Amino acid sequence: MKITGADHTNWRVKDLQRSLRFYRDVLGLESFGLEEYHREERPIVSLRVPPTFILHLSPDPSFEPGSTGGYDHLALVVEETDTEALAEYLRTSGVQVERRSEGLVGAQGEGGALYVRDPEGYLIELKLYGPLSPQGENRG
Repeated sequence: MKITGADHTNWRVKDLQRSLRFYRDVLGLESFGLEEYHREERPIVSLRVPPTFILHLSPDPSFEPGSTGGYDHLALVVEETDTEALAEYLRTSGVQVERRSEGLVGAQGEGGALYVRDPEGYLIELKLYGPLSPQGENRG
């Protein structure tokens, strides 16, 4: 047996529209299955991260975020920007950056990262493999 990659992750969300605003409208992920969800033909709405990985959102109005059972964060690679521009974009989109890091090892080597929370409180690492800031310094 050989694992060749990750396929998807499935997250319960209390407010689908709030989650779509964050993942689709702020982070720019492509959503699909929304029309089928509204027609009650599909129990989830999906967002394509890269072509080979999907984030499924499972709406549950009774969901109350609690213990994450060992979950720490989801890391998403961000390209075509630098950390300062990304931080400013997030700020103007109403998303608070919790922390910044540099020199963290990811699947593509070392890089910088900004950490934010989605509307349900899930921690999201926005991973950049370019410089952390235009000056290359950590500005946490």
